[in-house]
Amino acid sequence: MRKQVLFFFFLLSFIGVSAQMSSEKWKTDIKYLQTNLTNKHYNLFAYREQVLFDKDINMLISDCEKLSDFQIAVRIQQILSKQGDTHTKISWEKLIDNSKAIPLLYYYFKDGIYVTLTNSENKDVIGKKVVSINNYDIKTVTDSLSTLIAHENDAIVKARLPNLVSSIEILNYFGFAKDDTIKVKFQDGNNFIEKKLSASKILKSEKVTINPPQNTFVRENKKKIFEKKYFEKEKILYVLYNSCVSKEEPSFLTGKPEATNLPSFIDFQNDIFKIIDTNPVEKLVFDMRNNKGGSSKQGSKFIKQLAQNSNINKKGHLFVVLGRDTFSSAILNATDFEEETKAIFVGEETSGKPNHYGEIKDFELPNSKLILTYSTYYFVRTKKKNVNSLKPDYTIESTIEDHKNGIDPVFEFVKNYK
Repeated sequence: MRKQVLFFFFLLSFIGVSAQMSSEKWKTDIKYLQTNLTNKHYNLFAYREQVLFDKDINMLISDCEKLSDFQIAVRIQQILSKQGDTHTKISWEKLIDNSKAIPLLYYYFKDGIYVTLTNSENKDVIGKKVVSINNYDIKTVTDSLSTLIAHENDAIVKARLPNLVSSIEILNYFGFAKDDTIKVKFQDGNNFIEKKLSASKILKSEKVTINPPQNTFVRENKKKIFEKKYFEKEKILYVLYNSCVSKEEPSFLTGKPEATNLPSFIDFQNDIFKIIDTNPVEKLVFDMRNNKGGSSKQGSKFIKQLAQNSNINKKGHLFVVLGRDTFSSAILNATDFEEETKAIFVGEETSGKPNHYGEIKDFELPNSKLILTYSTYYFVRTKKKNVNSLKPDYTIESTIEDHKNGIDPVFEFVKNYK
């Protein structure tokens, strides 16, 4: 019997070892990455010199024997992030074990990081502010995790970081967790709550979210590619542009099944101009706060046509909404508005720069099969130096109370602007 038990544990150990890729294969992958990325990227060393990049790569190669697959992939991502191009990254998230995550999703509001989604077991912390994780101040945690993101500006960290904080594996990698139980401290006004949470999934049947008494137009249509609504009472035409893709310009969806169901942007823009022609539109809002990019061509053509309308293209009548998720081609369209119109910019700073690397291509590492994306072109949209983002004329950030009450402070600003 004892021999059978020992054999069983030996078998488990063998399975565990075989699941880990050999250090030699990793070394081959890392060298392949080093050579190909250096040769293929438009200018990998624009912000950080090659000698430092090579030093980090060589150090990782020497450490391979003592690191897990996950740790190696994270180290690669940290090295790439240092080079300062947000489009250049590795698909390290594929190695995250999603079963090792605490059941909390977060969002950065104006006044801190709050829980916006959890399960029924933890409904008492929904809408609460996160103060610390395992006795580490939340800022200490987020500062460390932000090394996984090319830190071009604060906006991109706010946009991408909340998705990482719940991962026990990531917290463990940075030394903020030692086991699968995480102690989180929350704040609710003057009161504090501490809870120990273990890894578990948020089942669809047990989801708990913040349910406001009313939905904003933006939140209600966040999953749509683009949408429009004429607010008759306010005489405001609201155009929501969540992605720079369409039937005519599928962009990154080209050849994918999703491309077959894309809406027509030509039909959409024709409807917009029809509303302008047949209604007393006093203000037009073009909202790109949730737009991560695609193809800028269709947006550029639309903006040029809109600029010809003298009733809309004048100070106080045209508003462009930017945000932390405004990125890539959406940045290019934002600069089109700057150059072609008299738009007032409102919202938050963008996660992308007006001058930025793009036109993404990718290659696969031979052994791990991880995908590395890289930039092949540099877009120049301003002559100003050291511009890390597009900043709005009026900064407007949502608070947790706005979210709880179903208020869009951007719409309120536009409505009351005189």
